[in-house]
Amino acid sequence: MNPQDLLNNPQLQNISPEKLQFLMSLAQSTSPSGSNPQNMAASLKNASERASKEGMDFSSGERDLIIEVLKQNLPPQEQQKVDLMMQLMKNMRK
Repeated sequence: MNPQDLLNNPQLQNISPEKLQFLMSLAQSTSPSGSNPQNMAASLKNASERASKEGMDFSSGERDLIIEVLKQNLPPQEQQKVDLMMQLMKNMRK
C-alpha cells in the first residue's frame, strides 16, 4: 500500500498523528506483491507487538478501520478471505 493513500483516506482523518505515522510505517513495510491474508495477518501481528512496545493502543473500531484500509488493495477474493479470518478471530474472542 502506498503510504500517501493513508494520508488522503478520509476514513483516517480522525486518527491521532502518532497512530497515523505508525500506520504509514506499516504500509511502507508491507509488500504489495506479497499481499494475501496470511502475509497481512503476519504483518499485523508484528505491528501489534511493536505498537504495544511503544505504548500505543488501538480501539476495536480503529483496528477494524485499519483492516478495511489495508485490504483495499487486495483482489475481491482475497478481501473475502480477510473478512472470514477477521470474523473467525472475533468469534474466538467471545
